[in-house]
Amino acid sequence: MKTLFKSLFVATAVTFSVASCTESGQQNAEAAAENTADAAAAEANNASTATDNAVENAGQKMEAAGEQAAATTEAAADKAAAETKEAANKAATATEEAAGDAKAEINAAQKQ
Repeated sequence: MKTLFKSLFVATAVTFSVASCTESGQQNAEAAAENTADAAAAEANNASTATDNAVENAGQKMEAAGEQAAATTEAAADKAAAETKEAANKAATATEEAAGDAKAEINAAQKQ
């Protein structure tokens, strides 16, 4: 894009220097300057549009990544909750078994 602007500037400068001797040349130079300005404006507009599109795409990718991270985090939390519940159930069962064994031993000791 810099090369394009440099080329347009050089073309405009050459046109002005060559054509400024005559009135028709001056009119041609003015037209060339207007064309150069129009081309520069079009390039700036294209660059602006490309930037807007890039920002929009980046925003969409960030949003998708955030949603994926949230889904992954939620799945990990659900898995951790299920594992915690399973561990708690096993601990409760083991506690009940140990209490039953202790009660049986107490009863056996009382009978002796």
